[in-house]
Amino acid sequence: MKKILFCMLIAIPFQGFSQGALNKFKQKVKDRLEQRTNEGMDKEIDVAGKNRNPVDTPDVNVTVEEKQRGAKDAPAFESYSRYDFLPGAQLVYTEDFSQDIVGEFPLLWSTNNRGEVVTIKSQPGKWLRMFQGGHFIAPEVKKLPDNFTVEFDMVLNFAEEGYVYPSILFKLLEPIEQGKDGRKYLADPNAFANTGITIAPAEGGNSTINLSTDHNGENYFNSGQKNLKKLDANYGTPFHVAMWVQKTRLRLWINGEKIYDVPQAIPATGSYNRLALEVANSYYDEEKVGVYISNIRVAEGAADARHKLLTEGKWVTNGILFDSGSDHLKPESAGVLREIAGILNENPTVKVNIVGHTDNEGADVANKELSKRRAAAVKQALIHDFQVEGSRMQSDGMGEALPVADNLTKEGRAKNRRVEFIKL
Repeated sequence: MKKILFCMLIAIPFQGFSQGALNKFKQKVKDRLEQRTNEGMDKEIDVAGKNRNPVDTPDVNVTVEEKQRGAKDAPAFESYSRYDFLPGAQLVYTEDFSQDIVGEFPLLWSTNNRGEVVTIKSQPGKWLRMFQGGHFIAPEVKKLPDNFTVEFDMVLNFAEEGYVYPSILFKLLEPIEQGKDGRKYLADPNAFANTGITIAPAEGGNSTINLSTDHNGENYFNSGQKNLKKLDANYGTPFHVAMWVQKTRLRLWINGEKIYDVPQAIPATGSYNRLALEVANSYYDEEKVGVYISNIRVAEGAADARHKLLTEGKWVTNGILFDSGSDHLKPESAGVLREIAGILNENPTVKVNIVGHTDNEGADVANKELSKRRAAAVKQALIHDFQVEGSRMQSDGMGEALPVADNLTKEGRAKNRRVEFIKL
């Protein structure tokens, strides 16, 4: 059985620092932290470096500069045209910070420094902002089988002042004995076996990525550096990261582009059980570095759509995603849509009814109407983007009327937000 700990480390290389410069830098960071603590949290933050006028509420609303680097107005599924990621069949952990107070640290997480839940102008939902010099760890998730997936959205924003941008390290960390509350990890984050993915952001298409696994005190695998030419085109806007583990095999996508497909990246005896994040120091002041994460989803098992639909007569998926309160499909839904479209196009006599479902947040009537519009949006996407004959599909919506899980938890509500394909 595999468990997952997902840790993101932002680490700046210090090889070029003199000891004197490093000491000055540490004092500067300390002074900045003290200054920001004294100023309080009741203000709007501009991550380009400007503190705006105080606001009347404790909400921290972050202004992220969208750098016009192209590809911002591309059609929804264009960049995902070869996306073959399929999320696991059963959700086991979700985190969008919707239940946390803006301006506060997430209630169920732990840290050795500080972080805060924020809203980002022009972006829906809440995000966790990680500050430099901190380690962050989420609550444990259930044990996972050999086949599981991890997804999340990130926003990176930097003030371009000539310094090297801080790197980002994502880890699958092995379990820590007597470490349920996270303190053991926070005391020595580098002491534990892990599979890590390091992203070094840069300008001019010069960002890089590296995959490495440490196990039983040794380096088990290292891919070497690989170029990420498209990363800096996404600074200031969310990009989607998806990871799929199948026993020892690891695949990784960023905004629909497959970056890794490594058959032996993970040791056969490896196991992972937690989400964590880490941010190291850099030469940049805090307000000039923005690192945000949200919409974390961990799911287990394989999505066997073909067997479920053709043999059992119904396939249910939580992998078709929409903007909150909207029927606008998120582009990362492309993998699931392509899967169902392939099944339908290979079986031209099969007809289906597409049925949308929501959680119980909002009014009953509004939820039912939303579920109908979402089901209709799926049908239209299958027709226009995946060439499925429209006469073979019906669409309907049930709103919140038929929950499959408890609406009292984030995971339960996420399971209830689903799309069903019912064979006619």
